[in-house]
Amino acid sequence: MSDQKALSIKLAHIYYHTGSWEKAILEYEKITGLDPNDWGVRYTLGECYMKKGDLEKAYKEFEASANGFMREKNVKKASGSYREMANIIQKLFEPQDVTKAKDMYRDIISRLPDAEDAIRNLRDLFQRHNEIEDAVRYTIRLGDLYNKMDYIDKAENEYLKVMAMDPGNAAVQQKILQLREEMSRLEEPGDDLPPPAAPGLI
Repeated sequence: MSDQKALSIKLAHIYYHTGSWEKAILEYEKITGLDPNDWGVRYTLGECYMKKGDLEKAYKEFEASANGFMREKNVKKASGSYREMANIIQKLFEPQDVTKAKDMYRDIISRLPDAEDAIRNLRDLFQRHNEIEDAVRYTIRLGDLYNKMDYIDKAENEYLKVMAMDPGNAAVQQKILQLREEMSRLEEPGDDLPPPAAPGLI
């Protein structure tokens, strides 16, 4: 690391933690000038722009960091960037242009199929505009994601939302039954209990 980059990182961290966003941005921009592929710095620069209220610039930095992290196959860090992008789309682009917002969410999901926030925001957008078929499709997708992550309660909740929108959905009824069977198996007493202690050892 060059002396200039090290100094800028030190100053940027000080300004960030004291809430001096303008000064922090200047230092982080110096760092990206020296090393444009430091995706962690691009992410933090996006945070600074968010704090300052410049959502368009924040989005660009989060997008750059997401793309960089994905190229490095660092899905966990990319997920954080995509989450911030989804939040900005909801705040900035949805009120301006619903069609553009939908396309932006779909773009995130095409790059990261498990992008929870983008899936949920897109589902909510379809629901608000009474586009029930698409709302159902993305609610199922969100339920399936939670199921894969073993968030059984959350998965069931999403599937129940589907049933409220589409009461005759047999496939989702089956998913709910399977989840409840799984929960009931997990709750059965005795399976995971330790064997009783041998006489005289207590």
